Amino acid sequence: MENIKHLISISEITQEDCYQTKGSRPVKVFCSDMEHYVCKYFMGVGPAFSLFNEYIAAAFLRVWGQKVPETAFVKVKEVHVPKSGYPYHWFDKVCFGSFFLGDFKEVDKFFIENPAIKKDEYATYHSFLMLGLFDLWVSNEDRHFENTNMLYDILDGFFIPIDHVQIFNGNNLDKEPYLINEDESILSSPLLNRLFSRTLQHELKNMYSSIENDFRNYVQNCHIGLDDMLGQLPDEWQLDVNYLKSRLAYLFSEDWCTKCIKIFRSIIQRTLNNKR
Repeated sequence: MENIKHLISISEITQEDCYQTKGSRPVKVFCSDMEHYVCKYFMGVGPAFSLFNEYIAAAFLRVWGQKVPETAFVKVKEVHVPKSGYPYHWFDKVCFGSFFLGDFKEVDKFFIENPAIKKDEYATYHSFLMLGLFDLWVSNEDRHFENTNMLYDILDGFFIPIDHVQIFNGNNLDKEPYLINEDESILSSPLLNRLFSRTLQHELKNMYSSIENDFRNYVQNCHIGLDDMLGQLPDEWQLDVNYLKSRLAYLFSEDWCTKCIKIFRSIIQRTLNNKR
């Protein structure tokens, strides 16, 4: 894993740079590498588990070969905050930044009618299905048809995942993990049928074999790279690396991986059999 950039803000954050989402309301920050990053900050006290979720999800997804935005740790200067309308103490800790992808299409309910979508192409359906399996693996309850948390690269036909604060069953890494249900999975959305049904119906058996082999390789490689990932965490986030390793251990167990594959197959079969 490459070292994560450490950047600082170099211009004011205005209200136009603040995203009024239902979730964590990120801000767009112009940084010292002369690029914009969408930054998540920490409003609470104590360990910054929400920022950790964003970081570790991006690190894992990169190992999975997914097209995630470049990430950075961003220190926002106090002088750059007032025009945002947000209190500076939200930025006391280093922010988690994702490279700003202004040109990509947001996946919403109208997206499936977009004629530019590369239907039935390997890159498109493979990235979609792998994101669905990834969400099962990390118990991400926050990517579904009502809230896809995905962008789409029209040029290359890839889905790009964003926003992972709610992995680990809603940011509950300290609790016992459980698999998300069908309604909480993007795999049960109309996207599956309307975009990929022909390919999946014809290639279902081969697809399962290929994706499940990839899945186990990705999980193994995430396990191998975990120490490096945890070693780059900012001290300001006040996270106990040994605690995190112990809480994440279940992700790499045979039992958990087998359960993920089983429900992955089940959701796809059920969705294809119940076209919406």
